[in-house]
Amino acid sequence: MMQDKQSLFSIALGYRYAQVFYQGHKTRVQIRPHGGQTINLPWSMLQPHFTFEGVVGAFQVIYTDQGKLLSPKKVT
Repeated sequence: MMQDKQSLFSIALGYRYAQVFYQGHKTRVQIRPHGGQTINLPWSMLQPHFTFEGVVGAFQVIYTDQGKLLSPKKVT
């Protein structure tokens, strides 16, 4: 079994901009990880991190060799 791959990214999506996703007008967020190619995450993966500030912070997303994305984890 090969090791799962990971991407690290930072996001600063303010409350007003994040509302577009939260309200369902858009369903995917395009992110460029640190030193990597663009990935396209479903909003449902970032929604648990939505606060009155929006979605802000550094995250690690792990995906399997089959390309399945696992939920992002907030890192400090």
